[in-house]
Amino acid sequence: MGQGGQAQRATDLLALVEQADRQLRGPEQLHWATVLRRETDSLRAAVDWATRHDQPLALNLVAGLSTYWCMHGLRDEAAQAAGQLLGVLGAEVPDGLGEEYLLAVLHAAGSARADQVERAQLVVKETGEPFRRPVTTLLWSSVLGPFTSPELVADVLARNELSTDPWTLATLQLCTAYPGLTGAPPTGSETSLQAALARFERLGDRWGSSLALNALADAAAWSGQYERSVELATRALPLADELGWDEEAAALLIRRADLRVRLRDLSAASDDYRHALVRANRAGLSDMSAAARLGLARSARYSGDLAKAQELALVALSRCPEGWDDSDLAMTEALGELASIAAAAGRPDEAHSWRLKAGLVSEQYRPAEL
Repeated sequence: MGQGGQAQRATDLLALVEQADRQLRGPEQLHWATVLRRETDSLRAAVDWATRHDQPLALNLVAGLSTYWCMHGLRDEAAQAAGQLLGVLGAEVPDGLGEEYLLAVLHAAGSARADQVERAQLVVKETGEPFRRPVTTLLWSSVLGPFTSPELVADVLARNELSTDPWTLATLQLCTAYPGLTGAPPTGSETSLQAALARFERLGDRWGSSLALNALADAAAWSGQYERSVELATRALPLADELGWDEEAAALLIRRADLRVRLRDLSAASDDYRHALVRANRAGLSDMSAAARLGLARSARYSGDLAKAQELALVALSRCPEGWDDSDLAMTEALGELASIAAAAGRPDEAHSWRLKAGLVSEQYRPAEL
């Protein structure tokens, strides 16, 4: 296909992407997600071609695919596409595409240059109107919001209250009650989160409903309402399954299992960890697999099966992913669990050795004799 044909194909795909994007936050989202999934190879080729030959078109494609990528957990794909595009654009923002540039930076935040992040934040500061694309508010709040002054965060949320888009308004309630969506303690009331959930459910949006249920589950856990948090995670799990999002499903299962361990419902917790392990392995999620194995080891330790616990913890340690940003944390947790198992088995010297490897004690410390 010649350059003219490739340009026309990319333009046609952009029209499809924009049409699908309007439907991805409502009851038809599964149908339109399937439409886009069928075009995966063509969309990747179109973004690649436009990145090299028509950057404004590439920006629109990346922006238009943002909701689809986010609702299916396709962060790596989004980051790669956005990162390559920013590599061509640098800190130059094409006329009229400030919000699209911002979305590219948000997707590639981990690899974006400092000047690109600064340029994106300048776009936010200079924009006096609500964002045109509903997903922008959610992504900005979760990626850059935690590193932004409270004054600018309040200004961005306030200006987007002028939006007439119902999904944006639901997202605002979520972001206001649960700033950053990063696991920090929620500052808003359950009433706001419940209102966000109700809006998403009225729209028929599974992704938004899942986000609200996760926020409510976190809020319940922070306040010690573990059974309530289990109930909310249970409600969110079928939504992740409907979206075909194995990573989210595995994370929900691990969260629910951790809560069940706190409640000493060890049999149910072990079942959740095993199901999470299956999902994580299917999706190639090494970090989730390690977390599930460690959960199984912890459940076995609490149940008194120390031999099984040690076997599982050793496997988890051996499977800690190389090159993963959080691999040190995964190894520390595995080594810490092995130390706890040894201590429970009455082997203080071995427990000390594991803690030493984890960096949890100094060379000078020695365990007291039992």
